Amino acid sequence: MCDNRSRAAKAPLLPVALIVFAAFVLSACVQSERPLLARSKPLLGTQFQINLYQGFAEGKADSVKTAVFRWSGTHYVLVSGDSSGVQYFAVQPFEGNLLIEANENDHVYLLGRRLAKGSYRILPIDQNDVDEVTRDRTCVTRNPVICKIKTRRQLDTFVHAAAAKTGGDVTVWEISVTAR
Repeated sequence: MCDNRSRAAKAPLLPVALIVFAAFVLSACVQSERPLLARSKPLLGTQFQINLYQGFAEGKADSVKTAVFRWSGTHYVLVSGDSSGVQYFAVQPFEGNLLIEANENDHVYLLGRRLAKGSYRILPIDQNDVDEVTRDRTCVTRNPVICKIKTRRQLDTFVHAAAAKTGGDVTVWEISVTAR
């Protein structure tokens, strides 16, 4: 992610399009060594399939990956498929949007901006969204690629800055969620 990159039985499916910026793959991301999102709930349902469309050229995706995630009681866990290195993630509401904590080796943070019911534009939580003084004050350790944080308050500083940014390249996540 940051440092490099359904049950279909009888229940109707609710398609949810999440637009993810490819910039988060190359961004100067914010990470933590331990989870910072406590008490997450299954906001996207108990199990769903993600179809990840990447590398858009002339309106067409160059690649498609599919993964199935299931709610574990505290976070979503990869059940099968290719999730580009994400083994699990947690989601919490954040000022009408979604705050996402994804795990590869460390915890990487994303902001899901609500576009319409069930649709979100995903932005990386990027250390470059704040000024140098704020980075120096907020990052526990930092290099040009990664800012390590330890507290939810530090995370919120970067989340608010990410909420103010616009633009970026497009990657699409299409999620099929079993209706509740």
